[in-house]
Amino acid sequence: MTQPLKVDFLLLGGTIVTMDTERHVIQNGALAVKDSRIVWIGDIFQVGDQFEPAQKLDIHGKVVIPGLVNTHGHWAMTLFRGLVDDCPLEAWLEKIWKVEAAVVSAETVTIGTQLAMVEMIRSGTTCAADMYWHYPESFDAVIQAGFRMINGPSFALIPGFEDRNHQAYKAAIELLEQYKNEPLLHLYMQAHSTYMTNVKMLEDIAQIKQDRNIGFITHAAESKGEMELVHQKYGKTPIEVLDSVSLLSNTTLLAHCVHLSDAEIERLTVTGTNVSHCPSSNLKLSSGIARVADMVRAGVNVSIGTDGPASNNDLDLFHEAQLAALVQKGVSGDPTVLPAEKVFSMLTIDGARAVGLENQVGSLEVGKLADLAVIDFNAANLTPCFNLYSHFIYATSSADVCHVMIHGKMVMQNRQMLTLDEEKIKSEVRRISQQIRLI
Repeated sequence: MTQPLKVDFLLLGGTIVTMDTERHVIQNGALAVKDSRIVWIGDIFQVGDQFEPAQKLDIHGKVVIPGLVNTHGHWAMTLFRGLVDDCPLEAWLEKIWKVEAAVVSAETVTIGTQLAMVEMIRSGTTCAADMYWHYPESFDAVIQAGFRMINGPSFALIPGFEDRNHQAYKAAIELLEQYKNEPLLHLYMQAHSTYMTNVKMLEDIAQIKQDRNIGFITHAAESKGEMELVHQKYGKTPIEVLDSVSLLSNTTLLAHCVHLSDAEIERLTVTGTNVSHCPSSNLKLSSGIARVADMVRAGVNVSIGTDGPASNNDLDLFHEAQLAALVQKGVSGDPTVLPAEKVFSMLTIDGARAVGLENQVGSLEVGKLADLAVIDFNAANLTPCFNLYSHFIYATSSADVCHVMIHGKMVMQNRQMLTLDEEKIKSEVRRISQQIRLI
């Protein structure tokens, strides 16, 4: 007789939404995890005695989904949640940058990053992009917590942070080399924006990107104020500037893209450039409404990001997805645009594709990394259920997430955080907030 395969986890009895190419949904399914990866998916009645699990998890009445992918954010800005509200982007930035210059340190970024991970895990997010100061400290926090991060050296000319641009090119190379083998870190080059950099910086980034074959993330075409600043500086739009230095490609991710022409949407399609749509932040800062339906129709890969918690003000991707769907229907006058299944794809496999991880995460398939979330469909707001995708986008909240696994390890079980001390983190954030009040 064949010996049972020893596995780390065996999830039994729930509905499994795979988000594979055929969009298979397995009712009363089972899923086995070993050494960070999914090794088997199927019907619970096929399990038999073929596995010897270290831990079984009964998930009857629950739904297993791929872990959500948040493709844009500034994690440690949890420290400034609610500090500056109800003003346009440029005024918001002026105040935020002043406070950041006074408060941001290795210690505060670490604590703010930890709080962001708690919030994202609680809402089913297992992988997220970050752009912020002190990224080595963020890297270390992520490794300790067992979270999956897209991040890397970020170039910017921001008032109050001039000293941090010294030897930026050399420092970026050293950092990329230091962390290149960390399985939970997916390294990208980053720039704040075209208006907060210059041609030399962008050319340096393009060179590193090409030499090391890694991706690139930046803000682009977010507000009318940005469009004016970039035109004054370069005589071009942000998309045109990026194109001129060869930074549009299928390994580039642009956050926001609110103000795009038809020609620019076509250029994103031709180059395969990815977009992170952040509706809450765009609406709250009156930046505008991105032409998401038009981009999707043209073939642009659009994902969803929360942006930072100082301009959102939360990190709940379910809320963000609902807003993305509803706003596009409202502005287009067409209730059929961005159907629920497509929006859920933007949260999962499209999000993974946007950060170059579609072969690793974003769907539940044998051989892929075990990044997943389990939703309790016994909740009142999810009863009854006629269509799973509809519930994911229009009814689910972060409170419905009960288990989360990243890289084959449980980071939240029965709504209890396992790798982060939530109460200690919140206490530290409250302490830092007292400093912020005095600025």
